[in-house]
Amino acid sequence: MVEFCPECGNLLRRKTCRCGYGEPEGITKDASYNHMKKIWDPPSPNNIYCKITATPYDKLKSMLNKGNIPEKLKEVRENIKSHLYSCSNCLYYHGDIFLCKFKNKYLTKDSICRSFEPYSDN
Repeated sequence: MVEFCPECGNLLRRKTCRCGYGEPEGITKDASYNHMKKIWDPPSPNNIYCKITATPYDKLKSMLNKGNIPEKLKEVRENIKSHLYSCSNCLYYHGDIFLCKFKNKYLTKDSICRSFEPYSDN
């Protein structure tokens, strides 16, 4: 029987997933570096652009279909490619305790997941 991860949708080959689903809950409150994970699964640049500029996704798609590519979207694409967007500038991440509120996991600052929500447009 084929199973898929309920968190990220990846195919489960065993009972664990790359995103951390199915692993034993052995994380302590001290968040030692051994318990922290690095995830690099960024959302699409279009989604980040829509969140930063508060543009509806349908409007962006129609602009792209007409051949208009906003400069900010080009900047977002470059920032993702150069790994400038990460948990360190995400709305859900607590940098002092290395905890992601959305995933409820301890992640390194250079991680990023599909639920990335930028709090600044740097």
